[in-house]
Amino acid sequence: MNLEYIIKKFDICDRAKSPIEIEEINRKGLPSLFNELGFKIGAEIGVETGEFSELLCQGIPGLQLSCVDSWKAYRKYRDFVHQEKLDEFYEKAKERLTPYGCTLIRKYSLDAIKNFKKDSLDFVYIDSNHEFEFIINDIIQWSKIVRSGGIVAGHDYWESGGDLPYHVVMAVQAYVKAYKIKPWFLIGKRYDKEEGNKVWDRRRSFMWVKP
Repeated sequence: MNLEYIIKKFDICDRAKSPIEIEEINRKGLPSLFNELGFKIGAEIGVETGEFSELLCQGIPGLQLSCVDSWKAYRKYRDFVHQEKLDEFYEKAKERLTPYGCTLIRKYSLDAIKNFKKDSLDFVYIDSNHEFEFIINDIIQWSKIVRSGGIVAGHDYWESGGDLPYHVVMAVQAYVKAYKIKPWFLIGKRYDKEEGNKVWDRRRSFMWVKP
């Protein structure tokens, strides 16, 4: 039912090849879409200062949102950020999200997952460590917590050219191929450097409805 709603809302050909690009909205528009789908229970994995968590809460009245982040420096992810800075991020997130009644879970992603029952979430939004080992495990394990008809989504579907590894593209493509996920979607406009098409969410989001 939710897949049919998305296909109709964005006038998508149901025979289109995945990933299907939805340029009408960017990441800012996801809370409104989730609200239209009647979602009330969700989780964001990778919160930092809580900016997107706040957008989710503002766009979905009454949302029960779990905000999962270790806020801890560790090798392969936060080598360039001191623990003091991450502690500041946590305090900012706590201050920002307290008015919405969010549950902040200060744990590593795969440790935090033990707090949740299978099929208990309407959606999960994954925006944590982008190295292949971490992102593929987040997708595999958190997808199990999302109910059938819910949405698995995440940020930064792009390939970086710098030293900081972004393996989201490879991980997502591996998962959808292995588990035969069709259709799946990319949210937001492509970033065109030559045209200067700078949109708020140029690092696009991926999304699919869980079968």
